[in-house]
Amino acid sequence: MSVKSVAADVDVDLRQLFASLARNWLRILVVALVITGLAFALTWLATPHYRAETRLLIETRESVYTRPDGTNDNDKPILDEEGVTSQVEVVSSTDILKQVAQKLNLSRLPEFDETADMSMLSRLLVIAGLKSDPNEIPPEERVLTKMREKLNVYRVEKSRVIVIEFSSENPRLAAEIPNAIADAYISVQGNANIESNSAATDWLAPEIADLSKRVKDAEAKVASYRAQSDLLMGGNNSVLATQQLSELSSELSRVRANRASAEATADSVRRALQNGGSLDAVPEVLSSELIQRLRERQVELKTNIADLSTSLLDNHPRIRALRSQLADLDRQIRNEAEKIMKGLMTQAQTAQARENQLVADVNTLKAASARAGDQQVELDALQREATAQRQLLESYLTRYREASSRKDSNYLPVDARVFSRAVAPSEPYFPKILPITGAAFVGSLLVMAIVTLLQELFSGRAMRPAAGARFERIEQVAMPVAHEPSNHEPADIEDVEDRAAEAQAEPEAAAAA
Repeated sequence: MSVKSVAADVDVDLRQLFASLARNWLRILVVALVITGLAFALTWLATPHYRAETRLLIETRESVYTRPDGTNDNDKPILDEEGVTSQVEVVSSTDILKQVAQKLNLSRLPEFDETADMSMLSRLLVIAGLKSDPNEIPPEERVLTKMREKLNVYRVEKSRVIVIEFSSENPRLAAEIPNAIADAYISVQGNANIESNSAATDWLAPEIADLSKRVKDAEAKVASYRAQSDLLMGGNNSVLATQQLSELSSELSRVRANRASAEATADSVRRALQNGGSLDAVPEVLSSELIQRLRERQVELKTNIADLSTSLLDNHPRIRALRSQLADLDRQIRNEAEKIMKGLMTQAQTAQARENQLVADVNTLKAASARAGDQQVELDALQREATAQRQLLESYLTRYREASSRKDSNYLPVDARVFSRAVAPSEPYFPKILPITGAAFVGSLLVMAIVTLLQELFSGRAMRPAAGARFERIEQVAMPVAHEPSNHEPADIEDVEDRAAEAQAEPEAAAAA
């Protein structure tokens, strides 16, 4: 046996490498056409699938004409992102899918229940134990599993729109099933509102009866306590004792003012009479008609005396008579002033007596008002309780009437509506023959080109010695057992050795020259 070892530096010959594509173009094209034909046949024979979608909008559906009084759209919160996501789960829930499956009788279709039309091959595989028996699974579960595989329910990002997407081999079913799911969801939400409304009326009825009894009891307590306490109401919704006390206080203040005024006037008249002062400074004296006439007579006498004094002496009888009359007038004026003073004193005494009586009455009413105040506090507490019970009863009655009217008229709007219904698609979404066939052709060409390049590279035909490389042949070592060279030794090694020898000879010839 002989062993040859070749040590060399080689490069990839790109021209030789890519030339292999031109040499094997027919094989590449044939394989690509065969794969393309297979892809075309598979897509042509494949069962087409159709897809349709229905869109739901989550929004408040209460009308302004049917909304309860005192409420508006802002009182009811709109579903947030988590709420809409929860509605997505409700749409794809098992209960709704069961309703749709029963309504459309999907269990009779082989597309949703493979036991409806099992092939002989499938039966043999089941008998041989190579495939699980679908009959072991309940029919509803089999249908629901297929429906979930074909159903896609999702929320449109940053919106309250829910999309119900379904695919089927039948274009009519592809449109009917998402529409039926949307209708079932609306129906389920409506039934939930009906149940909630019925539960509210069932709860409110006994509560209203109990509240009516409590309101009657509370109002009876108010009336009984008012009768026992003898609390009489005056004007301005106040207790009569308190109102009388206020009026007597006002009257007392007025009487005190009149008494003080009368006493002051009497004192001023008394001082004027005692000191001999002028009575003209006292308004009450001047306001007396008698005194005014006496003053006029006095002025007239003074005028006559002045006129006679020009022609008669002071001791003349006429002058003396006139002066005597003037003195009488002065005494009459003073006597009248004393009467006015006595009248003012009497008026002050009367006012004092009235004041004393009012003070006694005020003290009595103070005690009565204090008792009435304590009783009024208790009465107000009873009235507040009765008012609160009455307001609660009225609120319950209003809600009960609204719930009963909605129940009787069957008007319970759902906060969702279908704004885009699915229609039967005219073209399948799978398979797309031209895109799949084109992709198969391009992909097969690319794969065959890569395989051809790898074959050329690993065969060594695309390799060449590197520039300046030196090859040294190692002497053959004789082995104890000689044998002929194997016929299966590749010719590529000899070619590489010849090229190495030529490359080694070229530098030597250049050096000799």
